Amino acid sequence: MRILIAFVLAVFALPSSAQTADGGENTTPSGIAQYDKNSDGYVSTAEAARDTELSKRFKSFDANRDGKLSEDEFLKAKQDQDKQFLADSTITTRVKTALLTAKGVPSFSISVDTYEGRVQLSGYVEHRDQIAQAGKVAAGVSGVRSVRNDLKVK
Repeated sequence: MRILIAFVLAVFALPSSAQTADGGENTTPSGIAQYDKNSDGYVSTAEAARDTELSKRFKSFDANRDGKLSEDEFLKAKQDQDKQFLADSTITTRVKTALLTAKGVPSFSISVDTYEGRVQLSGYVEHRDQIAQAGKVAAGVSGVRSVRNDLKVK
């Protein structure tokens, strides 16, 4: 039963593949064209600023420190972003599964969001002790760096 629940949560947490407006698969190999507004073959810091995650990774992946991302640098940054998203989705699934199996925790009333290993719990519970218990359960999950417990008593 636990495996089935984890599987269902994992499937719904994963992003679907990119599609074009006509429903076909996106064939752009790197996706750099959507960021490269001046069509010079690179993504500048200004072009990257439109995407918070890419902007955050810009310096780390500008290997030659020329202030722009080549297609290879851009691909590595986007792969890192995808890897982080998958890791966060996995953590979210693990936390939801742990809450489902914890006794006395109204797991269906609790929302779980994860960003870079930091988990945020939100929603409403019946009793104050359920807030602490849910936070403790979430903190005990592998990969969780911190828990922001925003649960409230109804």
